Amino acid sequence: MQAIEFEADIQNGVVKIPDEYGYLKNRHARIVVLYENTTEESNVSASQVGIDFASVKAPSLAAHDGVEYQRKLRDEW
Repeated sequence: MQAIEFEADIQNGVVKIPDEYGYLKNRHARIVVLYENTTEESNVSASQVGIDFASVKAPSLAAHDGVEYQRKLRDEW
């Protein structure tokens, strides 16, 4: 797998590949998008997004010692 890097503007969901990478036309590629946060995006908290893990509990894991549980499962000890 090869990697290239360039900067481009996303317009209407489309990224224009620079002409120097024209050989990539009609090829499959994996795309990774890195972007700068705006001040509006950085002010969005987890509660506004609807993610709240405060009420999540894992009682089945709290009842066991993790290492002892793995030893019993493996039956190695």
